[in-house]
Amino acid sequence: MSHPLTRHRGAARAAALVVAGGLLLAGGCGKNSGASMADGPSPSETLARVQTGAVKVVAIDNYFKDDVVTVTAGSKVVWTNTGRNDHNVRATDGGDFAVETKDFHPGASATVTFSTPGTYHYYCTIHGTADKGMTGTIQVVAP
Repeated sequence: MSHPLTRHRGAARAAALVVAGGLLLAGGCGKNSGASMADGPSPSETLARVQTGAVKVVAIDNYFKDDVVTVTAGSKVVWTNTGRNDHNVRATDGGDFAVETKDFHPGASATVTFSTPGTYHYYCTIHGTADKGMTGTIQVVAP
């Protein structure tokens, strides 16, 4: 019979291997895992269920719902402001899409077509910063 401490170390080692294996399968962790999006992710690497056509994102006071969406290239993302406050949509990392505050009052909608596969992070400059607060992500995959 083995010593109780030896059994504990073996269980801890096995748990560490399971966690490490899971991280390898998941492609790392965090936004900057180093994975290339040049050809778009495989279906098992998508951030959310893949949608096509006009995909809706609602801007409610202080958050986006759904804040993470995955669309096929050529799909449109339609942001609708259902809140009581003005909002805007700004791409982080110098992206070239935006919805200006003057065009996004309560009740307004704005549409952007995403043609190139990749991951596009955005935020509302009124209610957040590029990495916290009112943020969202659009993942575009090949059709």
